[in-house]
Amino acid sequence: MSYAEPRQPAAPGVAPTAEASTPAPTLRTFSALQYPEFRYLFGANTLQFGSMQMQLLVRGILVFQLTNSYEALGLVSLAHAIPGLLFTPFGGIIADRAPKRTVVSWAQAINMINAWVLAALAFSGGLTFPHLLISAALQGGVNSVLMPTKQALTPDTVPRHTLMNAIALLTSGQNLMQLVGPVLGGLVLAWAGASSGFGVMGAMYAVGLIFTMRLPVGPAYPSADAPARPTKHSASGMADLVDGLRYVVKDPTIRTLIAVNFIVIFISMPYTMMLPGFVTEVLQGGETELGFLMTMTGVGALGGSLMVASLSPKRRGRLLILTGVILGGSLLAFAISTNYYVTLPIMLVVGFGHAMRMSIGQVLVQHYSPDQYRGRVMSVWMMQYSIMSVGTYGVGVLSEAVGPQWAIGGMAAALVVLMGLVWITIPLMRRIE
Repeated sequence: MSYAEPRQPAAPGVAPTAEASTPAPTLRTFSALQYPEFRYLFGANTLQFGSMQMQLLVRGILVFQLTNSYEALGLVSLAHAIPGLLFTPFGGIIADRAPKRTVVSWAQAINMINAWVLAALAFSGGLTFPHLLISAALQGGVNSVLMPTKQALTPDTVPRHTLMNAIALLTSGQNLMQLVGPVLGGLVLAWAGASSGFGVMGAMYAVGLIFTMRLPVGPAYPSADAPARPTKHSASGMADLVDGLRYVVKDPTIRTLIAVNFIVIFISMPYTMMLPGFVTEVLQGGETELGFLMTMTGVGALGGSLMVASLSPKRRGRLLILTGVILGGSLLAFAISTNYYVTLPIMLVVGFGHAMRMSIGQVLVQHYSPDQYRGRVMSVWMMQYSIMSVGTYGVGVLSEAVGPQWAIGGMAAALVVLMGLVWITIPLMRRIE
């Protein structure tokens, strides 16, 4: 495959070349849902993410109950991260080569079985910390293939001019599950136990799998700039991998977007795995309080993603930097607070900033990625979750040494400073539309 020359971001007020011939109509907040293919993808993605959010809370509570250790929380996160770091680039190759619907279906089926095995272990009374560790590693490996493929599938379900709205709506569905998932997980865990919780997670994957099977095999709305013939791949998957990584490194826009997003995710997101211990030791709360804090995060995130769905495509690079500042400032306030009721509204802002960052970053990376490289670019993009997990282990060890408040607060302050440096030293980021 030949290397595509790097593309500069559009100048302010100028539409990208690829879409210059297709005027985009004014988007309503929910306009992408008019396309049936996108509705199936939206349903499958929302249920899958809901199951993941339930598992994040339930697994975190169980790990802390079994070990009473922040380092153990970080270790589970690291177990999830290592397969992602190893296999996510190859997930991009699969996304560019294999039928995307088939790949997503198999990945969802494996995650479904993973959840039901944990349910059986919990029901028998044999669930242990190593089981949770192994399950996290398996899920990390599966998601390393699932996530880039699913992201690359989005442009196949809507016309290109609706892509920003579609991505923002997918993020809205994820954030809705960030709102509902933890509450559902906490309630099921408290009322019916871990076995029922993992059983519900598996059922959500099963319904999502049914939706996925209704998706088209290829693009339902080919873009005007799509190649007339199928993209040719090299005989070697490794050569495709190297070619995709070379594109990411050499394209200044993609390189900058991914680097800035990696900085934000590495510093801002490890707090999520520290929450079970933070709520117990700092806020003097329990499972119910943890569920409500995550719910408040979900409410803020839902608002943030719906705002992105309604925004015009202007000055998004600057907005991405601003969301990093919002995240850093709100997490600093979170770390300082020792009062549960003061922390509740702070989590609204944390969720808002996180959703804005995720939606805008993903929209921009997809927008500036050519079709023939999109799967591999998205595989690099999805490595952010593995990078977050690696950062979580570091914050877990740091929390053991100096306490969770100092660990999370120090990282939050560093994020604000780094976003200021990005604004000053990377003018390209400010010019991205």
